[in-house]
Amino acid sequence: MFDNPDQSQNLSKTGEIAEASELLPRFPELLRQPCQITSLGSAGGLSGGAIWRIESDRRFYALRRWPAETTSSRLRFVHSLQHRWRESNLKFIPKLYTTVEGESFTENASEFWELAEWMPGAVLQKDTISPQQQDAVAAAIAAIHQAAAQHASSLEPSPGLQQRLAMLQRWRTIDKTMVNDAIERLAWPEFAVIAQQTLQSFAYASTTIGGELQAAVSTPLPLHACLRDIHRDHIFLTGALVTGVIDFGAVRIESRAGDLARICGSLFEDDRNRWEDFLARYERLRPLSAAERRAITVFDRSAVLLTGLQWIEWIALERRQFPDPAAVLSRLDISLRRLQFLLK
Repeated sequence: MFDNPDQSQNLSKTGEIAEASELLPRFPELLRQPCQITSLGSAGGLSGGAIWRIESDRRFYALRRWPAETTSSRLRFVHSLQHRWRESNLKFIPKLYTTVEGESFTENASEFWELAEWMPGAVLQKDTISPQQQDAVAAAIAAIHQAAAQHASSLEPSPGLQQRLAMLQRWRTIDKTMVNDAIERLAWPEFAVIAQQTLQSFAYASTTIGGELQAAVSTPLPLHACLRDIHRDHIFLTGALVTGVIDFGAVRIESRAGDLARICGSLFEDDRNRWEDFLARYERLRPLSAAERRAITVFDRSAVLLTGLQWIEWIALERRQFPDPAAVLSRLDISLRRLQFLLK
């Protein structure tokens, strides 16, 4: 243990920069000029990956180490979609740079790394987003959905809603004493308070939301590749122009209703008037069916019910470690606030 926390942090940063430096020669894009490397840690994310900002010849790049559980087949699927969307003239999708072997990622110490274009702009601010910015965000998401649907689509029940129903049913029958004991063993009082309130609220709301999921899971919906974790921190704007959409780690085949529920919940929480306004802007470009409209509501309400439980499972039951405890508590607090609003 270091007596000086700043010394410990500085040495950690030095080690992270050295780790990234070893990877740079694998990307021909960075061989022309000396590089300046800045470690961003998880950059506010909670997936377990890490990001470095690379400056070379007055150009900026993002070097990303993917979470440890990522597989090569999974990453090839994600990258194939990024390439396809970029080739559809969606310039807000980061360009991926190839390795000396011609691949879109490299492996080091059983972890996968990618080098991508650094996207300009600032993240969305939900309290100050303008109508013009809403138009731009709606258009960007619609364009991604359009490009994905043109490549491959089907009409089937939503995999995500099916997974949520299974999770809800599992938590209905879980050993509550075991969960409470696991929460207590963490010795994290702030987490314990939110977790206990989340469990109590789940008991009140699970029957209603379970019925909604049960009614929705068999409904066929148009499915294609969707982002699934498109929230305000993953969208960059310069003025009223979307200049970056990042983080494709959650991409899977799904209904676009899930994406629309995710972005609206992130931006507007429970202000349904603003939800309707945003969806109207999206529908000017990509109309929604009545079934998709209903699915948006079910996606949101089930996420409100289950998100806190997912965090309890990860932290208390699976004992996962996250680099920013304050960010975890912030996510849990938002989830609980929305859950309590749902119960009103």
